[in-house]
Amino acid sequence: MSFRKRNVVIGAAGASSPTARQEKSLAPGTRPSPLDGRLTTSTGTQSLDQLLSGHAGMPMGTSLLVEETGTTDFGGVLLRYYAAEGLVQGHQVHLLGFGDAWRRELPGLGSPGGAKKSSKHNSSSDDKMKIAWRYETLGQRNVPARDPQASASTGQTTNTFCHEFDLTKRLENNAIKGQLHAMPVEGPLASPTNTPFHKFVTDVSSKIKNSPPSTVHRIVVPNLLSPTLYNSAASQPREILKFLHALRGLLRQFSTQVTAFVTIPVTLFPRSTGLTRWMELLCDGVLELIPLQHQAPAIREPGSDNKGQGLLRAHSLPVFHEKGGGLEGAMASISDPVRISKIAGRYLIFDSEAAAFLRRNENINGTLTGTAPQQPTQNIFLGLPIELRPEEVETLLQKNVAYLVDDVAAHQAVLHNPNSEARKLYLDSLRTKKDTARQVLAEKNAKRAAEVAEKHGKSRRCTPGNPDDGTNIQGDRIEMITRQQDTAHKSLSVTPTSSGSLISQDAERAHQVTNPTRGPLCGFLLTSGYYMTPGLRFGAKYSVYPGDPLRFHAHYMANQYDWAEEIPILDIVAGGRLATAVKKAYLVGAQQPQTDKTVDDGKMRTFSIEWAAM
Repeated sequence: MSFRKRNVVIGAAGASSPTARQEKSLAPGTRPSPLDGRLTTSTGTQSLDQLLSGHAGMPMGTSLLVEETGTTDFGGVLLRYYAAEGLVQGHQVHLLGFGDAWRRELPGLGSPGGAKKSSKHNSSSDDKMKIAWRYETLGQRNVPARDPQASASTGQTTNTFCHEFDLTKRLENNAIKGQLHAMPVEGPLASPTNTPFHKFVTDVSSKIKNSPPSTVHRIVVPNLLSPTLYNSAASQPREILKFLHALRGLLRQFSTQVTAFVTIPVTLFPRSTGLTRWMELLCDGVLELIPLQHQAPAIREPGSDNKGQGLLRAHSLPVFHEKGGGLEGAMASISDPVRISKIAGRYLIFDSEAAAFLRRNENINGTLTGTAPQQPTQNIFLGLPIELRPEEVETLLQKNVAYLVDDVAAHQAVLHNPNSEARKLYLDSLRTKKDTARQVLAEKNAKRAAEVAEKHGKSRRCTPGNPDDGTNIQGDRIEMITRQQDTAHKSLSVTPTSSGSLISQDAERAHQVTNPTRGPLCGFLLTSGYYMTPGLRFGAKYSVYPGDPLRFHAHYMANQYDWAEEIPILDIVAGGRLATAVKKAYLVGAQQPQTDKTVDDGKMRTFSIEWAAM
């Protein structure tokens, strides 16, 4: 089974990524992504690997949801390829819905290129297209060699990233290096109320924790919510969405070991329903298979193998993660706690690296409040510093990620201190910044002078006249530019964005303060992986996002209440109606008081309210 772009000529060989050099530390069946360097594994279908966002494979820690309409089973074929590839590579495959007998349905290993080579060898030379010799193998230039004899002759041993399978064969026991962990379901009539989702997630989590860190696990869920396998309770949103949430958390917790492949019949659960759309949001990649209606021919025509069987529609593809990508290693290098300045009751961060660190690692983006020094009325493109909410500061202090400094008291203590060494260090830092600005300005002016000299040199060659006059004019212009540079250097002044270098570490320790504001709901949502922005325009306190607000829409509008506080009915009506009108859920949360009587003391309890018509 393979996929082909519409604009590719039928019968042309598709290009594949070059075989990457396998490192000794990599697990079998994995290789770095050519896009961002993270580990990827094969889906068992080479053409599908090429479609996954340029990763040339399925990124580790991601899930793929395959939807299929009609009565065909192309999604099941992809799922069997995925499971067979894992067993051949030595991975641990976890199956939900079927027993161990499902392994006998997996396709066997094929002989790559055998039939094609024999057919090409036996073809007549008269039927072969006469083209230039240098274009004859153009389409096969990037196809990696899969012949073991060829690799042995060159003295290199390479691990196969993606095997080729044959649906007419069955996977033999001697080809299996991994292990299949199957969990069958009892059926729709045996247990009409219980669902196997919680038990399956718990079992998979325990097996991953007890396995070595280099072991790769594949989660296979065929025909999710099919009425022939699951009861009616499994299709309830509270059950299936909870299962996908747990599966997503498992993928994020073991982001270098686990991948998941799920299929669902969208004929029974169309994409227009809210449940299916929520399931798509909880999966990293969503593909839809649309089979074409073909009549079975009475006589098999030559070339019918290349005939398209359907369309593949990609609704979403796996990305690095919800927080973006590309600078993960640089952000992880910050080891010291982040400095938060408390000024006039506001909590500000002036360091750009600290702001980026909080956004990527702590799910805190803050609000930009800074303006340009020469344009204080500018309010379109704001910059540093960023302002944090008191609840966010409290969460950072509890996690020991940041420390809070009373900037006013610290500055007054330093400025009234007669110690001249601290002032000298601060003045030296200002001189360093000024010298840096001078160097940048000098390079810019030198480039400008060179452009002017080159321009006048060309005009002198083109315009006839006295050569002495041209030389004098050019010298006067260069001298004028030099005088402008000297004047700019003398009048150059640097406005520092922060006076943090004036305060020593001892002064910061002496003026550290604590944040008395309590925001348990904010801390609970941040530790759960959500982002938040002010939700005043939607009638709530927080707008809750599943990822970075630059890439995602909000899913919830949240308000926090005390445990015994009475919630006004107007708040519920206004919040529920407004949140539902903008396609969001209204969320309320409170923290249970500490009574030392139950295990739930001190835990956050959240409730989602959906406004429905009466």
